[in-house]
Amino acid sequence: MIPDGQTLSYDAAPAFSTPLRFFITAPLFGAAAGATLLAAPDLLDSRWTPGALAVTHLVAVGFMLTVMLGALFQVLPVVAGAVIPRSGPVATVVHLAMTIGAVCLAWGLGSGSHAFLVPATVLLGGGLALFVVAAFLGLRRIPVAQATPRDLRIALLGFAVAVALGITLALALGGRLDLPLLTVLKLHVGWALLGGSGVLLAAASWVVVPMFQITPNYPVALTRFWAMGTGAVLLVWSAAVYGELGSAELALSAVLAGLCVLFAVITLKLQRQSRRSVPDMTTRAFQIGMGSFIAGLVCVLVAQQSEHQVWPLLAGILILHGGFVSVIVGMLYKIIPFLAWLHLTQDVGKAPNMKKLQPDSPIRRHLALHAVALAALLIAAFVGNAWLIRLAGLLVVAEFALLLANIIKVLGNYRRAHAA
Repeated sequence: MIPDGQTLSYDAAPAFSTPLRFFITAPLFGAAAGATLLAAPDLLDSRWTPGALAVTHLVAVGFMLTVMLGALFQVLPVVAGAVIPRSGPVATVVHLAMTIGAVCLAWGLGSGSHAFLVPATVLLGGGLALFVVAAFLGLRRIPVAQATPRDLRIALLGFAVAVALGITLALALGGRLDLPLLTVLKLHVGWALLGGSGVLLAAASWVVVPMFQITPNYPVALTRFWAMGTGAVLLVWSAAVYGELGSAELALSAVLAGLCVLFAVITLKLQRQSRRSVPDMTTRAFQIGMGSFIAGLVCVLVAQQSEHQVWPLLAGILILHGGFVSVIVGMLYKIIPFLAWLHLTQDVGKAPNMKKLQPDSPIRRHLALHAVALAALLIAAFVGNAWLIRLAGLLVVAEFALLLANIIKVLGNYRRAHAA
Protein backbone atom coordinates (compact mmCIF):
# COMPACT_ATOMS: atom_id res chain seq x y z
CA MET A 1 0.00 0.00 0.00
CA ILE A 2 1.03 3.58 -0.65
CA PRO A 3 -0.78 6.78 0.33
CA ASP A 4 -3.67 7.85 -1.86
CA GLY A 5 -2.50 9.96 -4.79
CA GLN A 6 1.16 9.02 -4.19
CA THR A 7 3.10 7.64 -7.16
CA LEU A 8 6.56 6.10 -7.16
CA SER A 9 8.94 6.87 -10.05
CA TYR A 10 11.37 3.94 -10.04
CA ASP A 11 12.81 4.94 -13.42
CA ALA A 12 14.09 8.15 -11.83
CA ALA A 13 16.13 6.25 -9.21
CA PRO A 14 19.83 7.22 -9.09
CA ALA A 15 22.66 4.72 -9.46
CA PHE A 16 22.84 2.15 -6.66
CA SER A 17 26.21 3.56 -5.58
CA THR A 18 24.75 7.03 -4.93
CA PRO A 19 22.87 6.24 -1.67
CA LEU A 20 24.97 3.16 -0.90
CA ARG A 21 28.15 5.09 -0.10
CA PHE A 22 26.28 6.89 2.70
CA PHE A 23 24.75 3.67 4.06
CA ILE A 24 28.13 1.91 4.25
CA THR A 25 29.92 4.83 5.92
CA ALA A 26 27.30 5.48 8.62
CA PRO A 27 27.83 2.33 10.76
CA LEU A 28 31.52 3.24 11.12
CA PHE A 29 30.53 6.38 13.01
CA GLY A 30 28.18 4.40 15.25
CA ALA A 31 31.00 1.98 16.06
CA ALA A 32 33.30 4.95 16.75
CA ALA A 33 30.73 6.27 19.26
CA GLY A 34 30.77 2.92 21.06
CA ALA A 35 34.57 2.81 21.02
CA THR A 36 34.66 6.27 22.61
CA LEU A 37 32.40 5.04 25.42
CA LEU A 38 34.63 2.00 25.85
CA ALA A 39 37.78 4.12 26.08
CA ALA A 40 36.42 6.98 28.22
CA PRO A 41 33.58 5.81 30.50
CA ASP A 42 33.70 9.05 32.52
CA LEU A 43 32.14 10.92 29.59
CA LEU A 44 28.68 10.01 30.92
CA ASP A 45 29.28 12.02 34.10
CA SER A 46 27.38 14.84 32.39
CA ARG A 47 25.87 15.66 29.02
CA TRP A 48 28.33 18.58 28.85
CA THR A 49 31.57 16.60 29.00
CA PRO A 50 33.66 16.83 25.82
CA GLY A 51 33.35 13.08 25.34
CA ALA A 52 29.56 13.16 25.63
CA LEU A 53 29.38 15.92 23.01
CA ALA A 54 31.67 13.91 20.72
CA VAL A 55 29.58 10.73 21.08
CA THR A 56 26.35 12.66 20.53
CA HIS A 57 27.61 14.09 17.25
CA LEU A 58 29.14 10.79 16.10
CA VAL A 59 25.63 9.34 16.34
CA ALA A 60 23.60 12.39 15.26
CA VAL A 61 25.81 13.66 12.43
CA GLY A 62 28.00 10.68 11.60
CA PHE A 63 25.30 8.01 11.63
CA MET A 64 21.86 9.61 11.51
CA LEU A 65 22.48 12.52 9.15
CA THR A 66 24.66 10.40 6.87
CA VAL A 67 21.92 7.79 6.43
CA MET A 68 19.26 10.46 6.02
CA LEU A 69 21.17 12.22 3.25
CA GLY A 70 21.79 8.94 1.46
CA ALA A 71 18.10 8.07 1.72
CA LEU A 72 17.10 11.51 0.42
CA PHE A 73 19.13 10.98 -2.75
CA GLN A 74 16.82 8.02 -3.34
CA VAL A 75 13.56 9.31 -1.84
CA LEU A 76 13.47 12.68 -3.59
CA PRO A 77 13.38 11.33 -7.19
CA VAL A 78 11.43 8.13 -6.50
CA VAL A 79 8.83 9.34 -3.99
CA ALA A 80 8.70 13.09 -4.60
CA GLY A 81 9.54 13.06 -8.33
CA ALA A 82 12.33 15.58 -7.71
CA VAL A 83 15.36 14.64 -9.82
CA ILE A 84 18.50 16.07 -8.25
CA PRO A 85 20.67 17.61 -11.00
CA ARG A 86 23.96 15.72 -11.49
CA SER A 87 23.15 13.53 -8.48
CA GLY A 88 26.29 11.38 -8.87
CA PRO A 89 28.88 14.19 -8.58
CA VAL A 90 26.75 16.02 -6.00
CA ALA A 91 26.54 12.84 -3.88
CA THR A 92 30.31 12.38 -4.10
CA VAL A 93 31.05 15.92 -2.89
CA VAL A 94 28.37 15.87 -0.19
CA HIS A 95 29.52 12.47 1.09
CA LEU A 96 33.17 13.52 1.34
CA ALA A 97 32.34 16.86 2.96
CA MET A 98 29.96 15.35 5.51
CA THR A 99 32.27 12.44 6.35
CA ILE A 100 35.41 14.53 6.88
CA GLY A 101 33.39 17.26 8.58
CA ALA A 102 31.81 14.80 11.04
CA VAL A 103 35.26 13.41 11.93
CA CYS A 104 36.62 16.91 12.51
CA LEU A 105 33.58 17.90 14.56
CA ALA A 106 33.74 14.85 16.84
CA TRP A 107 37.49 15.20 17.30
CA GLY A 108 37.27 18.92 17.98
CA LEU A 109 34.50 18.49 20.56
CA GLY A 110 36.05 15.45 22.22
CA SER A 111 39.60 16.78 22.43
CA GLY A 112 38.66 20.38 23.18
CA SER A 113 40.72 21.47 20.17
CA HIS A 114 38.77 24.35 18.66
CA ALA A 115 41.10 24.34 15.65
CA PHE A 116 39.16 21.35 14.30
CA LEU A 117 35.81 23.10 14.66
CA VAL A 118 36.52 25.60 11.87
CA PRO A 119 37.06 23.00 9.11
CA ALA A 120 34.16 21.01 10.58
CA THR A 121 31.77 23.95 10.22
CA VAL A 122 33.03 24.74 6.70
CA LEU A 123 32.72 21.15 5.50
CA LEU A 124 29.42 20.31 7.19
CA GLY A 125 27.85 23.66 6.35
CA GLY A 126 29.10 23.58 2.77
CA GLY A 127 28.12 19.94 2.20
CA LEU A 128 24.62 20.37 3.54
CA ALA A 129 24.17 23.70 1.71
CA LEU A 130 25.12 22.02 -1.58
CA PHE A 131 22.63 19.23 -0.95
CA VAL A 132 19.80 21.60 0.08
CA VAL A 133 20.31 23.77 -3.01
CA ALA A 134 20.39 20.70 -5.29
CA ALA A 135 17.30 19.26 -3.59
CA PHE A 136 15.32 22.48 -3.94
CA LEU A 137 16.32 22.71 -7.60
CA GLY A 138 14.81 19.26 -8.04
CA LEU A 139 11.72 20.17 -6.01
CA ARG A 140 11.05 23.54 -7.63
CA ARG A 141 8.58 22.17 -10.19
CA ILE A 142 6.96 19.63 -7.88
CA PRO A 143 3.53 20.65 -6.53
CA VAL A 144 3.19 20.77 -2.75
CA ALA A 145 -0.22 19.08 -2.64
CA GLN A 146 1.22 15.68 -1.67
CA ALA A 147 2.27 15.27 1.94
CA THR A 148 5.73 13.74 1.47
CA PRO A 149 7.17 16.27 -1.07
CA ARG A 150 5.82 19.16 1.03
CA ASP A 151 7.17 17.78 4.30
CA LEU A 152 10.55 17.00 2.72
CA ARG A 153 10.85 20.73 1.98
CA ILE A 154 10.10 21.51 5.62
CA ALA A 155 12.70 18.97 6.79
CA LEU A 156 15.36 20.44 4.49
CA LEU A 157 14.68 23.90 5.91
CA GLY A 158 14.87 22.44 9.42
CA PHE A 159 18.27 20.90 8.69
CA ALA A 160 19.49 24.20 7.22
CA VAL A 161 18.47 26.07 10.40
CA ALA A 162 20.05 23.39 12.62
CA VAL A 163 23.38 23.53 10.75
CA ALA A 164 23.38 27.35 10.80
CA LEU A 165 22.85 27.23 14.57
CA GLY A 166 25.56 24.57 14.87
CA ILE A 167 28.04 26.78 12.99
CA THR A 168 27.08 29.71 15.23
CA LEU A 169 27.63 27.53 18.29
CA ALA A 170 31.04 26.36 17.06
CA LEU A 171 32.12 29.95 16.42
CA ALA A 172 30.93 30.91 19.91
CA LEU A 173 32.88 28.02 21.46
CA GLY A 174 35.96 29.16 19.55
CA GLY A 175 35.62 32.67 20.97
CA ARG A 176 34.74 34.24 17.62
CA LEU A 177 31.20 35.19 18.68
CA ASP A 178 29.88 36.39 22.03
CA LEU A 179 26.52 34.63 22.39
CA PRO A 180 24.61 32.87 25.19
CA LEU A 181 25.81 29.30 24.62
CA LEU A 182 22.94 27.54 26.41
CA THR A 183 20.33 29.41 24.36
CA VAL A 184 22.01 28.63 21.04
CA LEU A 185 22.52 25.02 22.12
CA LYS A 186 18.82 24.56 22.96
CA LEU A 187 17.82 25.97 19.58
CA HIS A 188 20.37 23.80 17.78
CA VAL A 189 19.16 20.61 19.47
CA GLY A 190 15.49 21.47 18.90
CA TRP A 191 15.87 22.18 15.20
CA ALA A 192 18.26 19.27 14.56
CA LEU A 193 16.18 16.59 16.28
CA LEU A 194 12.68 17.83 15.53
CA GLY A 195 12.76 20.43 12.74
CA GLY A 196 15.10 18.32 10.61
CA SER A 197 15.30 14.67 11.71
CA GLY A 198 11.81 14.42 13.19
CA VAL A 199 9.99 15.94 10.22
CA LEU A 200 12.08 13.88 7.79
CA LEU A 201 11.22 10.71 9.70
CA ALA A 202 7.52 11.57 9.51
CA ALA A 203 7.70 12.46 5.80
CA ALA A 204 9.35 9.12 5.03
CA SER A 205 6.96 7.22 7.29
CA TRP A 206 3.91 8.46 5.37
CA VAL A 207 5.14 6.19 2.53
CA VAL A 208 7.47 3.62 4.12
CA VAL A 209 5.16 2.35 6.88
CA PRO A 210 2.14 1.58 4.65
CA MET A 211 4.32 0.31 1.79
CA PHE A 212 6.75 -1.98 3.62
CA GLN A 213 4.78 -2.86 6.74
CA ILE A 214 1.44 -3.41 4.90
CA THR A 215 -0.55 -1.09 7.17
CA PRO A 216 -3.45 1.27 6.45
CA ASN A 217 -2.44 4.77 5.40
CA TYR A 218 -1.84 7.44 8.01
CA PRO A 219 -4.90 9.63 8.72
CA VAL A 220 -5.17 12.41 6.13
CA ALA A 221 -5.41 15.10 8.81
CA LEU A 222 -2.12 13.93 10.35
CA THR A 223 -0.18 13.87 7.06
CA ARG A 224 -1.65 17.23 6.04
CA PHE A 225 -0.99 19.20 9.20
CA TRP A 226 1.57 17.43 11.41
CA ALA A 227 4.79 18.72 9.84
CA MET A 228 3.51 22.25 9.27
CA GLY A 229 2.02 22.40 12.77
CA THR A 230 5.20 21.09 14.34
CA GLY A 231 7.27 23.61 12.41
CA ALA A 232 5.01 26.47 13.47
CA VAL A 233 5.15 25.50 17.15
CA LEU A 234 8.92 25.07 16.88
CA LEU A 235 9.23 28.64 15.61
CA VAL A 236 7.21 30.00 18.53
CA TRP A 237 9.21 27.82 20.96
CA SER A 238 12.43 29.24 19.49
CA ALA A 239 11.20 32.77 20.17
CA ALA A 240 10.38 31.80 23.76
CA VAL A 241 13.85 30.25 24.22
CA TYR A 242 15.59 33.30 22.74
CA GLY A 243 13.50 35.64 24.86
CA GLU A 244 14.17 33.57 28.00
CA LEU A 245 10.44 33.16 28.65
CA GLY A 246 10.67 30.14 30.94
CA SER A 247 6.97 29.41 31.41
CA ALA A 248 6.18 29.78 27.72
CA GLU A 249 9.18 27.61 26.80
CA LEU A 250 8.00 24.83 29.14
CA ALA A 251 4.41 24.99 27.83
CA LEU A 252 5.53 24.91 24.20
CA SER A 253 7.95 22.06 24.95
CA ALA A 254 4.97 20.11 26.26
CA VAL A 255 3.05 20.87 23.04
CA LEU A 256 5.97 19.68 20.89
CA ALA A 257 6.28 16.54 23.01
CA GLY A 258 2.55 15.94 22.59
CA LEU A 259 2.83 16.22 18.80
CA CYS A 260 5.69 13.72 18.76
CA VAL A 261 3.79 11.31 21.02
CA LEU A 262 0.77 11.63 18.71
CA PHE A 263 2.89 10.57 15.72
CA ALA A 264 4.41 7.67 17.66
CA VAL A 265 1.08 6.40 19.01
CA ILE A 266 -0.63 6.52 15.59
CA THR A 267 2.34 4.69 14.02
CA LEU A 268 2.06 1.94 16.65
CA LYS A 269 -1.71 1.77 16.11
CA LEU A 270 -1.28 1.37 12.34
CA GLN A 271 1.28 -1.37 12.85
CA ARG A 272 -1.22 -3.33 14.94
CA GLN A 273 -3.57 -3.14 11.94
CA SER A 274 -0.97 -4.56 9.54
CA ARG A 275 -2.10 -7.27 7.14
CA ARG A 276 0.99 -9.30 8.07
CA SER A 277 0.04 -12.16 10.36
CA VAL A 278 3.47 -11.99 12.06
CA PRO A 279 5.23 -8.60 12.41
CA ASP A 280 8.51 -8.50 10.50
CA MET A 281 11.79 -7.22 11.90
CA THR A 282 11.31 -3.71 10.49
CA THR A 283 8.04 -3.43 12.38
CA ARG A 284 9.82 -4.56 15.54
CA ALA A 285 12.50 -1.90 15.00
CA PHE A 286 9.82 0.77 14.60
CA GLN A 287 8.09 -0.43 17.78
CA ILE A 288 11.33 -0.11 19.74
CA GLY A 289 11.85 3.32 18.22
CA MET A 290 8.37 4.67 18.91
CA GLY A 291 8.42 3.38 22.50
CA SER A 292 11.84 4.95 23.04
CA PHE A 293 10.65 8.28 21.62
CA ILE A 294 7.75 8.38 24.07
CA ALA A 295 9.96 7.47 27.05
CA GLY A 296 12.65 9.94 25.94
CA LEU A 297 10.16 12.80 25.64
CA VAL A 298 8.95 12.10 29.18
CA CYS A 299 12.58 12.34 30.34
CA VAL A 300 12.96 15.67 28.49
CA LEU A 301 9.98 17.14 30.36
CA VAL A 302 11.26 15.78 33.69
CA ALA A 303 14.74 17.20 32.97
CA GLN A 304 13.26 20.69 32.61
CA GLN A 305 11.96 20.45 36.18
CA SER A 306 14.91 18.62 37.74
CA GLU A 307 18.57 19.53 38.14
CA HIS A 308 19.70 15.90 38.26
CA GLN A 309 22.15 15.17 35.41
CA VAL A 310 20.77 11.69 34.76
CA TRP A 311 17.52 12.84 33.11
CA PRO A 312 19.11 14.64 30.13
CA LEU A 313 21.44 11.65 29.64
CA LEU A 314 18.53 9.19 29.66
CA ALA A 315 16.58 11.44 27.28
CA GLY A 316 19.49 11.61 24.85
CA ILE A 317 20.05 7.83 24.91
CA LEU A 318 16.36 7.07 24.44
CA ILE A 319 15.75 9.61 21.65
CA LEU A 320 18.99 9.12 19.72
CA HIS A 321 19.90 5.48 20.19
CA GLY A 322 16.53 4.04 21.14
CA GLY A 323 14.43 6.19 18.82
CA PHE A 324 16.23 7.40 15.71
CA VAL A 325 18.83 4.62 15.47
CA SER A 326 16.15 1.91 15.86
CA VAL A 327 13.93 3.38 13.16
CA ILE A 328 16.82 4.12 10.79
CA VAL A 329 18.16 0.58 11.17
CA GLY A 330 14.68 -0.77 10.46
CA MET A 331 14.44 1.34 7.30
CA LEU A 332 17.93 0.32 6.15
CA TYR A 333 16.98 -3.34 6.34
CA LYS A 334 14.12 -2.61 3.94
CA ILE A 335 15.66 0.04 1.71
CA ILE A 336 18.98 -1.67 0.88
CA PRO A 337 17.57 -5.06 -0.21
CA PHE A 338 14.76 -3.26 -2.03
CA LEU A 339 17.29 -1.14 -3.96
CA ALA A 340 19.31 -4.26 -4.73
CA TRP A 341 16.16 -5.98 -6.03
CA LEU A 342 15.14 -2.88 -8.03
CA HIS A 343 18.51 -2.45 -9.74
CA LEU A 344 18.75 -6.17 -10.49
CA THR A 345 15.31 -5.97 -12.12
CA GLN A 346 16.34 -2.93 -14.16
CA ASP A 347 19.78 -4.26 -15.13
CA VAL A 348 19.18 -7.94 -15.87
CA GLY A 349 15.38 -8.21 -15.96
CA LYS A 350 14.94 -10.49 -12.96
CA ALA A 351 15.92 -10.67 -9.31
CA PRO A 352 15.64 -13.13 -6.42
CA ASN A 353 13.12 -12.54 -3.67
CA MET A 354 14.11 -9.77 -1.26
CA LYS A 355 14.14 -12.34 1.58
CA LYS A 356 16.97 -14.12 -0.25
CA LEU A 357 18.89 -10.89 -0.60
CA GLN A 358 18.34 -10.07 3.09
CA PRO A 359 17.17 -13.01 5.25
CA ASP A 360 15.37 -12.35 8.53
CA SER A 361 17.76 -14.21 10.84
CA PRO A 362 20.67 -11.69 10.66
CA ILE A 363 18.22 -8.84 11.24
CA ARG A 364 16.75 -10.67 14.23
CA ARG A 365 20.20 -11.12 15.76
CA HIS A 366 21.06 -7.48 15.17
CA LEU A 367 17.84 -6.16 16.72
CA ALA A 368 18.34 -8.41 19.75
CA LEU A 369 21.87 -7.04 20.18
CA HIS A 370 20.58 -3.50 19.64
CA ALA A 371 17.95 -3.92 22.36
CA VAL A 372 20.56 -5.30 24.80
CA ALA A 373 22.92 -2.39 23.99
CA LEU A 374 20.12 0.13 24.57
CA ALA A 375 19.26 -1.44 27.93
CA ALA A 376 22.94 -1.49 28.91
CA LEU A 377 23.34 2.18 28.00
CA LEU A 378 20.33 3.17 30.09
CA ILE A 379 21.45 1.13 33.11
CA ALA A 380 25.04 2.38 32.81
CA ALA A 381 23.93 6.02 32.61
CA PHE A 382 21.59 5.61 35.58
CA VAL A 383 24.09 3.73 37.78
CA GLY A 384 27.20 5.56 36.61
CA ASN A 385 29.47 2.52 36.96
CA ALA A 386 32.58 2.73 34.74
CA TRP A 387 32.64 -0.99 33.90
CA LEU A 388 28.97 -0.98 32.95
CA ILE A 389 29.64 1.98 30.67
CA ARG A 390 32.55 0.10 29.07
CA LEU A 391 30.30 -2.92 28.56
CA ALA A 392 27.64 -0.72 26.96
CA GLY A 393 30.28 0.79 24.68
CA LEU A 394 31.46 -2.67 23.64
CA LEU A 395 27.87 -3.70 22.84
CA VAL A 396 27.38 -0.54 20.75
CA VAL A 397 30.55 -1.31 18.78
CA ALA A 398 29.30 -4.85 18.21
CA GLU A 399 25.83 -3.83 17.03
CA PHE A 400 27.10 -1.33 14.46
CA ALA A 401 29.75 -3.81 13.28
CA LEU A 402 26.97 -6.36 12.80
CA LEU A 403 24.90 -3.80 10.88
CA LEU A 404 27.83 -3.16 8.53
CA ALA A 405 28.42 -6.90 8.11
CA ASN A 406 24.76 -7.46 7.22
CA ILE A 407 24.84 -4.65 4.65
CA ILE A 408 27.95 -6.16 3.06
CA LYS A 409 26.22 -9.57 2.91
CA VAL A 410 23.31 -8.04 1.00
CA LEU A 411 25.76 -6.51 -1.47
CA GLY A 412 27.45 -9.89 -1.87
CA ASN A 413 24.11 -11.52 -2.64
CA TYR A 414 23.38 -8.69 -5.08
CA ARG A 415 26.68 -9.18 -6.92
CA ARG A 416 26.20 -12.95 -7.14
CA ALA A 417 22.68 -12.53 -8.48
CA HIS A 418 23.91 -9.92 -10.97
CA ALA A 419 26.70 -12.21 -12.19
CA ALA A 420 24.30 -15.15 -12.52
